[in-house]
Amino acid sequence: MSKEMPQSKPHILILGAGFGGVYVAKRLLKQVRAGKIDLTIVNRTNYFLFTPLLHEVATGALTPGSVAEPLREVFHKTNVQVIQGNIDSIDAAKKTATISGTPILYDYLVIATGAETNYYGISGAEKFSLPLKNLLDAARIRSRVIDSFEKAALSNDPAERARLLSFAVVGGGATGVEMAAELSEFAEAIAKRYYREMNWPADEVQISIVDTGPELLQMFAPKLRKTAMKHLQKEGVALHMNSSVTSVSADGLTLSGNISIPAATVIWSAGVKAIIPKFEGTQPVLVKGRMTVDNHFVLTDASASNTFNTIFVLGDAAGYPTPVPMLAQVAENQAKVVASNLLASIAGRPLSGFIYNSKGSMVSLGQWFAIGEIFSLKISGRLTWWLWRTVYLFKFASFKKRVRIMFEWSLAVFFPRDITKITGE
Repeated sequence: MSKEMPQSKPHILILGAGFGGVYVAKRLLKQVRAGKIDLTIVNRTNYFLFTPLLHEVATGALTPGSVAEPLREVFHKTNVQVIQGNIDSIDAAKKTATISGTPILYDYLVIATGAETNYYGISGAEKFSLPLKNLLDAARIRSRVIDSFEKAALSNDPAERARLLSFAVVGGGATGVEMAAELSEFAEAIAKRYYREMNWPADEVQISIVDTGPELLQMFAPKLRKTAMKHLQKEGVALHMNSSVTSVSADGLTLSGNISIPAATVIWSAGVKAIIPKFEGTQPVLVKGRMTVDNHFVLTDASASNTFNTIFVLGDAAGYPTPVPMLAQVAENQAKVVASNLLASIAGRPLSGFIYNSKGSMVSLGQWFAIGEIFSLKISGRLTWWLWRTVYLFKFASFKKRVRIMFEWSLAVFFPRDITKITGE
């Protein structure tokens, strides 16, 4: 039986509670509170995950709970209905989305399902590498690093110990670079604090980044790319540029040119692909693996009918006419337009287009150092790192969560990172 909603006001159903979905919902709260619309948000987990800080969870600088906000807390006393479930299918003709076996009727649908790790069909990549897309991924990476040190301490084979203490990050974008920088500090701190008596050589712990491009962080200006690469190399991170991964195994990576990199831990951050829900009947148009939308974010259907005229798509799942980066900042900006167009559609007003104007980007390169572009200004160093943290801090919805993050960051300055193993792997 379908879950009926009151017919006196339109029901907006949002699929996905990442940056796109949550910020659309927040933009509609005034109308929800006023009783003008009904709003339901569906997500696979019961929380909003602040993905830009997952690398700090993976390296013991933050606890898992610090980067996750329960959706029922975010939308407490707002009349927004929260549902935890999986998206089975969408029937646009019937205006129904089936969630974990239960059909839910909607008047307007927002698809903000995000993206998942793309392994590009590379042999062994999915089986032997670790992604960094959710809390469990971060916990697995942290546990793998801790386990590697414990196993290395028991090994009498120098080659095996070297493999165990070698960590490779595939992908030289923001996620890969931030992960490698934090991992370098985490691994060095573990070795010096807890395994000093092992008398391992100074270069026993190896951190590597592998990327197909000539430089890291291609989205930044050349000057900042060089600054980032020099800083990472100074911190002991090995850079394998212009290198393609041809296979991944339990022993490490094989690169183009048949070059091998021994590594017990391979972290995959080489790209993502959109998560496309299953559609019954009329199908959406896909371009480069993303759902094609018009400049109002209305989904395009393959039959060129009006079947999808009440479906909006944004974020990583949306193929906007003008290519835009797959970033949280972009999804947040798109959410403003989608929320406005939903209300315009309800009222019968013309819809608005979207023009992406970047406010700038920043990338952390470990504690006390970051690079950034703010409009035409190119900055790097400690002040940039402080600014990076401040910007992220105020992206959290609740004051309570901001206080918790500030407390944990403050502890990290004076105390060692947490090496508690938090998975059974």
